[in-house]
Amino acid sequence: MSSSQASWWPLTVAALTFITLVGCDVPTGNSSPSINTDTEISTPLVQEKTFTFLGGPNSEFDPLIDTTSSDFDSLFEVESSNNDISVVQEIDNFDIGNLNEALDNATGSLTFDQKTFDETFIDLQKEGFTFAGERQIGVLNVELQRSATANIPVRGSNRVAFKKSQNNYVELGPTTIEVQNITSSPTAPGGVFDSLRFTYPDIRVEPYGEDNQLVVDFVENPCGSGPCGSNGEYERDISGDGFRIDLEGARIYPDKPNIDENGTVTFKIGGQVNPDLTVKDDDKISFGASTSFKNFKIREIDVDQAKPFAVDITPNENGGDINVANDNEVRTAAFDGFGGITDRVDGLKLADVSLTFQVETGNLASTDAQVYAAIQGTNETNQIYLRGTEDQNMSRGADRNVSSLPFSAAFTENGVSLQNESLIKLGVGLEEAALGETVRTPLLVDGDNSNVADFVNTLPTEVRLAGQAELNTDGGGLQVRKPIALDANFSLNVPLRIRDRFVVRDTIDADLSDLNDLTDPEEDVNISTAELQFSYTNGLPLGADVKMVIVDAAGSVIEPRFNRDFDNDNFRIEPAAKDKDGAAAAPSSGTFVFTLGSTQEALRALAEGDKIRLAFNMDQAGSGGGSEAAARLRADDQLTLNRVRLEADASIQTGN
Repeated sequence: MSSSQASWWPLTVAALTFITLVGCDVPTGNSSPSINTDTEISTPLVQEKTFTFLGGPNSEFDPLIDTTSSDFDSLFEVESSNNDISVVQEIDNFDIGNLNEALDNATGSLTFDQKTFDETFIDLQKEGFTFAGERQIGVLNVELQRSATANIPVRGSNRVAFKKSQNNYVELGPTTIEVQNITSSPTAPGGVFDSLRFTYPDIRVEPYGEDNQLVVDFVENPCGSGPCGSNGEYERDISGDGFRIDLEGARIYPDKPNIDENGTVTFKIGGQVNPDLTVKDDDKISFGASTSFKNFKIREIDVDQAKPFAVDITPNENGGDINVANDNEVRTAAFDGFGGITDRVDGLKLADVSLTFQVETGNLASTDAQVYAAIQGTNETNQIYLRGTEDQNMSRGADRNVSSLPFSAAFTENGVSLQNESLIKLGVGLEEAALGETVRTPLLVDGDNSNVADFVNTLPTEVRLAGQAELNTDGGGLQVRKPIALDANFSLNVPLRIRDRFVVRDTIDADLSDLNDLTDPEEDVNISTAELQFSYTNGLPLGADVKMVIVDAAGSVIEPRFNRDFDNDNFRIEPAAKDKDGAAAAPSSGTFVFTLGSTQEALRALAEGDKIRLAFNMDQAGSGGGSEAAARLRADDQLTLNRVRLEADASIQTGN
């Protein structure tokens, strides 16, 4: 450096230093610098979550409906070959039981009168005998083998008719026939008759052939109490004054061809007069007795005609109107599979619903039965009646509507009469049935002849049945035998086709604590974006509007709620395209975004979020593929949330 440079350099440095100091403010107060920082949060909350429509805790993917809970395993049935789902429910425990009163109602007060018999077998004077003193009748030219016929009146029934040509009959329960007050004259030490025979040609014992008539012989040495004669006759001591015989299982073949007229049952008395009997010429050889049925019980009938008659198929305490609300007058059963379904699903509506109502009868033949019923489905909040209608399928003609009731009893609910429109009629033809066999008649109840879709879609957990039946509606022939059985069961087995919207709920884990980075009150935060981003692939033939709430670790909902009423179409999962049968053919994919807020206050509470609760309002709107078929679901149909991500962008200014 030259000497001249050395002299001016310190002066120059001093001057520059002074100028710099003069150009700066001297700081006072807070001396921290002011800093703006751009902050971005991008947190994957769920990398991928796949739902199948049905499944359980051991399923590979989380099910929308857990078939192992709420007895759903008894509600859904999966076809192993194609994973098609059917909704299956059965009620087979109405336990209606016996209808033995039907026999009494059919026959009315049918009974057989007591018949008193007093017959003169021989009148010596009328037969022209005149002689002095006494003679043995055997020396007279008189026929000693005599008989007479009498009829027992059949009374008390204007409900049934029997034709002998048809071999119509009444089969007896524990009934006895009695003959008593046997008298004969004149009296004689050796007896008036050597033998007597009571023959009832209209009463037959097994095997009920014409040769199996009830015959009772009075002899000196009877063989026993049962039918022990050479041809199956009963034998009784001729010195006795009557007999009593158990006729359980025997059949009476009345002569009663017209319903409104009384009939008869014939019996004959025959005997051999003792030839050693001493008589006078004015004597009359006579015989008297009375015959009757005691404890008369019917267990089977086969009639040519029977007027239509009603029978209770559920208890009727007072014999009057039937109260559906009275537990003592109904039969109840459960739709077990619907119990608790609302814990996970709201508003599930099935399409193409039908019930098979199977009526089971036993020992009713050559007849028909029309069941008139009030069938009420109930759950915790609703009740509905299964109502029959005229069949819209005219070729089938399976009408279920009740235009009027053929009996005097009405159906009521706590004193209020039920309209016929709330009832259903189920007809059973038994013309080809045979006694001794159980007949199961399936009756289809579907959308063409009932409100079955509304009934089932109420998801009843209990079904109450009250009913009466009218039998033999055509007034023709009838066969009935005790015990008479009638029972009924429902079976529901339909493909799981969705008719309308329904809501499915699910909860996913989601730690939102990263939002704390944006909520420090000491920082001035300008939030440009804070949102939850969802991307999906949907293999269900159903779309869904989505709503969301965020809950903290204690399970409390953090406000605000997002798309509270499903009223924003932006939060939408589009359905898979459907094939012609309504099953998913090709998946859809897309994204939707929930905006969380733009202020620290809005995000501060959400930062406590621990879980996200989603509700999917499932429907068929917008499904592609050109199919108008109702959505048909398969067990392995899947909805995948490919990604759930927390995204936020903000500018944070610290200091001044």
